[in-house]
Amino acid sequence: MGSTSAFSNVESIPMLNGSNFSEWKEHLLLVLALMDLDISLREERPDASKHIDEAKHWDRSNRMSILIMRFRIPERFRGIIPEDVTTAKECLAAVEKCYMKDEMAAADTVTIEFLLTKRENESVREYIMRKMSVAAKLKKLGMHIPDPLVADTLLNSLPSEYDQLKKTYRVLNKKWSTHELISHCVQEEERLEWEAQGTQSWFW
Repeated sequence: MGSTSAFSNVESIPMLNGSNFSEWKEHLLLVLALMDLDISLREERPDASKHIDEAKHWDRSNRMSILIMRFRIPERFRGIIPEDVTTAKECLAAVEKCYMKDEMAAADTVTIEFLLTKRENESVREYIMRKMSVAAKLKKLGMHIPDPLVADTLLNSLPSEYDQLKKTYRVLNKKWSTHELISHCVQEEERLEWEAQGTQSWFW
């Protein structure tokens, strides 16, 4: 990657401010991954006596990641990173601590979104995929919901037209994954549409 392209990638990371940590972190991790610099955030440093090249790569990743983080933090805020921080993981954690209440508030908001968001003018597949994306947001915020529980919650949130499918689910007494739920719900949606078309044909 050329220096101009690399600098453009770094410039695409928004400058950190008092309310954009999630966006800042998401862009930062993407850019570091694209530049092959994220290994120091994902793995511990290899033993240099056994893995010389890997250790060099990790050291470069660590050094550049810290520099990029500091570069995308306004100078007046850079004191939030202690001077004794030596790893990119510690650097990111130090920044994250300043936003812990924001993260908790965000988790509450996303939880409400997951539990209360109803199906809109969309297919059942689109609805489930949208709610799966909300569950993924919760996981990023440290609130992991097991996939079968997500599927169970989504099935129960469907309107009364899907009561027959809900009864079948309870009778089977077997947990579905969200992907299995999509398959079953799409089949049920198609059956309901076919029945509705048949009813209309009968009246005509």
